[in-house]
Amino acid sequence: MRKRTFLIYVAYIFTKTLLGITFYPYKSIMETTRRPILIPVIFSPFIGLLLLFITGKIGSLLIRVYGRERELIALFLGTAIASILLWQALLLYLLLSFAISSQRKRM
Repeated sequence: MRKRTFLIYVAYIFTKTLLGITFYPYKSIMETTRRPILIPVIFSPFIGLLLLFITGKIGSLLIRVYGRERELIALFLGTAIASILLWQALLLYLLLSFAISSQRKRM
């Protein structure tokens, strides 16, 4: 397989799994436990959270906002952080429960 074809294939699988985790987390995590190579995709909300922090820090250095706009930005970022953390917790819970159940089936 050529390098470009491989990169397109990896991008397709990553995107497919990421969209599956977004809309059908139970089913996608179940498939991910069968193919452990896809486990790093489960941590993509955490990576998004890190990017949100980096973007927020760069934005705070470049843009000065006061008053009502500052409160709206803080509300948006706080809501985004809470939802991403809860989503990551759900994905980790599903991953652990499927991993434990698959080990019990082996015994």
